[in-house]
Amino acid sequence: MPPKRNVKHESEGTPRRSKRLRLVRDDSVLAAGASNLRLSSGSGDSYDLDDLPSSASLFKNSHIEVLRVRVNPASAESDVIPTVEVLGNPEFDVEDIDEITNKKVRTFFANLHDVVINGMQVVGTDETFTDTLVDGLLRIVELNDWPLRVRNHPFCILDIADSRVSSDPGFVIKKRKIIVVVVVEDKHLRNVRPNNGFGESQISVEILACANENMRKEEYQYRDQTLWAIRTISHYVTFYKADIPAEYWRELDDGVPQSQSVEVQRWPRENTLLSGFDLAQPAGRRAVLKALVQIRELLLQDDD
Repeated sequence: MPPKRNVKHESEGTPRRSKRLRLVRDDSVLAAGASNLRLSSGSGDSYDLDDLPSSASLFKNSHIEVLRVRVNPASAESDVIPTVEVLGNPEFDVEDIDEITNKKVRTFFANLHDVVINGMQVVGTDETFTDTLVDGLLRIVELNDWPLRVRNHPFCILDIADSRVSSDPGFVIKKRKIIVVVVVEDKHLRNVRPNNGFGESQISVEILACANENMRKEEYQYRDQTLWAIRTISHYVTFYKADIPAEYWRELDDGVPQSQSVEVQRWPRENTLLSGFDLAQPAGRRAVLKALVQIRELLLQDDD
């Protein structure tokens, strides 16, 4: 039954008027403290900063909504993977990757076999296989050659007003001192769930934390940033590109952003437990290696 509306009685009744005045005063107090409250997009739930997880690995979909981060499927591959001419001379031909006798590539295939087998095992098996595979993959495509370099498990911090969220991405690729690519691996398929976007919530915070570290290196100068991210679930690989506007950081300094947002685009478009390019298949290997080479070339083209 809808609530009764009797404007005349409410305006004439002294007890009701007093109650309404108290409510107005209460609303004023709440408004004064609004900067400490966080509203998630599309819901009426409010968050204090203390309600946000202290670690990126604990973030869920509802948390990144609070941070106004949206992960969307890209409309085209070129929205995530750069379209650039490969000017370098890599040690292998991506199209002939399955025929290569290069020692680095042969090592990569041996590690890939370990990952595929490990993905079939029960809890408690060696979780270093995926780390080893990804590390080798990044080095094969020369992402560890100056001015680019690979760092394993760097500790990063995302500052939100006076609160902090810790981050421990599996790998980052730096161009000199600045992080340009974030790699997050979930080692075992059992570690990802729909309520964290199959790892996308964690990836979103890892991206923000790495971008925050970039600002530290630049004495907290606000600027637009573009970072790529790579999700590896066992032998399935997905690419992301994030565009973070300078004004987002200004709002983040005061708390959870109220108007600015971050868009993260995904390729391939689908997001499920077994989506992404499959390194166990020739077509998937070629797609991943080509994407990494394209990203590398764009980063080198922008070199001073």
